Amino acid sequence: KRVSDIIDDFDFKIPLMSLPHLFNTTESTIPATSPYLSADPIRVQDWRERLGQTGFKVGICWKGGSAYKRDHLRSFSLAHFERIANMDHVRLISLHKGDGEADLEKISDQFSVESLDADVDQGGAFVDTAAVMQNLDLVITSDTSIAHLAGALGVKTWIVLPYLPDWRWQAGGEDSIWYPTARLFRQTERGNWASVFRTMEDQLRKLLISRNAAGVGALGRADEG
Repeated sequence: KRVSDIIDDFDFKIPLMSLPHLFNTTESTIPATSPYLSADPIRVQDWRERLGQTGFKVGICWKGGSAYKRDHLRSFSLAHFERIANMDHVRLISLHKGDGEADLEKISDQFSVESLDADVDQGGAFVDTAAVMQNLDLVITSDTSIAHLAGALGVKTWIVLPYLPDWRWQAGGEDSIWYPTARLFRQTERGNWASVFRTMEDQLRKLLISRNAAGVGALGRADEG
């Protein structure tokens, strides 16, 4: 049946976004627990073998769908990852599909980003992407579905936000009320992505140093939040 055919079969109907008001939801009552999704364990093992165990593996996504009217605000140039790509032992792995994939060819002479196979997610939306994420040490992404999937999987995630972000990320702070394993990196000046990436570069260096000091090693898998 079409929705229009069954709409009158309900006793009550309410817009989805009105539910938080009726439930008296506050920031403190949002159950920010993750993971609440998990990937197919067979696919996780398959991608573990395909990706290998070497290096500090960082999944990246730099652009959302261009049909979204605010995409020009949330998306950024792949070139901003160059300094991160050149850090010792760091491997950048593209989680990006759709608009912007051609950017990988544009930067191929400057730095390396590994692409996944063409058959990724052929078995269903995000089925392989989720399995890949569970084999990564970190995900760095713009405000796209990749950010929400990584957060729901409980993967360590750095989300790069524009000066005026979507309401879900609130107006300030580094923590996400939805995803405990996510960290928010915000523009402090409209349109200035360079400063955001400099902050992330510094934080990533500290993370790698702390792993080495703890005996984890830059070539192992990260478990810290």
